[in-house]
Amino acid sequence: MIQIAGLDINFDFGKLIKVSDLIYFDGPLLSHYTSEKGDNYLYYWVDVDDVYNRWLIIRTDIFSIQQYLDKKISLHSIVSDPNDGFVYAVDIDSNAVYHNIKVVKINDLPENYLPSFESYYDFELNDDIDLAAISRKYSSGIFELHINGKNVKYGSMPLNKLAPIMPMVEDIRKSMSSKYIKQKKSLISNKETQKNIGRELALDTQYEFMYSLAGSIRIILKPLNPQLSMGETFGKPFADEFAGEMINLFKSGYKKESLVAYSELYDKNVIKKYNDFISYLNNEKLSFGLKWHNSVSNVSIKEDIKLEDTKKILNNLSDFEFDKNEEISLDARFYSLNVKTGNYSLESAEGDDFKSTGYLDEERKKIADTISFNKIYKVIIDRKMSEQIGGKEQIKDSLVSLIEIKD
Repeated sequence: MIQIAGLDINFDFGKLIKVSDLIYFDGPLLSHYTSEKGDNYLYYWVDVDDVYNRWLIIRTDIFSIQQYLDKKISLHSIVSDPNDGFVYAVDIDSNAVYHNIKVVKINDLPENYLPSFESYYDFELNDDIDLAAISRKYSSGIFELHINGKNVKYGSMPLNKLAPIMPMVEDIRKSMSSKYIKQKKSLISNKETQKNIGRELALDTQYEFMYSLAGSIRIILKPLNPQLSMGETFGKPFADEFAGEMINLFKSGYKKESLVAYSELYDKNVIKKYNDFISYLNNEKLSFGLKWHNSVSNVSIKEDIKLEDTKKILNNLSDFEFDKNEEISLDARFYSLNVKTGNYSLESAEGDDFKSTGYLDEERKKIADTISFNKIYKVIIDRKMSEQIGGKEQIKDSLVSLIEIKD
């Protein structure tokens, strides 16, 4: 390997986060890394011997990288004119340990370490980021939201297109989290254990923003809980399970039966918010990916919704109708009644604002003329609810039990 002149330094480049490989041939040749502060670096492979691979590390900016990917400037321009006025040379062994770290002036670089003047980008971009490395670093599961599509470039997109996305994703998360926590707590009888599990669940199903990375637009999130938690009665970490539930929601749109199953497990509000989000992607011509990786528990799951898929999902959602039957029992008084048709209106006598308008069933219709407006009755109402996505909720009430409450 060529000997190069430079100033030896001690800098931990191992803390940088890999964003993507820009050039890959039997291994990475040019890769994009970023620091937690948002500084951008390019790793450019230049030499090899029996022990080390040598890389030049160039601090640059996202605008220059985008110009390079758009073939407006060459790689030579970036390497020969770095932000710092110099580059770093490092030798990396097979265990990814850094050696011989030097600051090198551009004029001291061997001629064959510089790309050619015509080194314009002419490769297929592979912008998968190394979520496993981020997960290992924080000993936590990591969520990646990946946005691509019209007017989205490498690391940039119009703010008016980006701004609505996070609130919609958060609305979906909040609706799911509330239901998920109730489901898990209902499996536990001990009140103190319920309380403790509830605290863990609240942290496992909420996320904090870490940073955004280039490679289209990538938003990195991690659970608020700093530790991997699971209840004694559960077989997998809560964070993994809830992340899987969110990803399953995005998968459900491809089949109508999956949408029905999901609505029964959660509720119509989650499906409504999912519909709103997919509609937004379709209108703005965007694709969306959701990926979860947890190196601690060795779990990796993902779902990608491509632009051409949004119309298919919206078509399934347009045919989706939410149906729910429930039995309502309460003390009530009547304020309207047609003894001939059996049509009634009543209100709760229990101090709340519940009201019901519907029809008496055949047995109750026979005794309709005995019902008094100044009496209170114990009633049971069979309520059928249906709603099409984007439509108005339809409620049909049938009174199936009526018992007068004696003073």
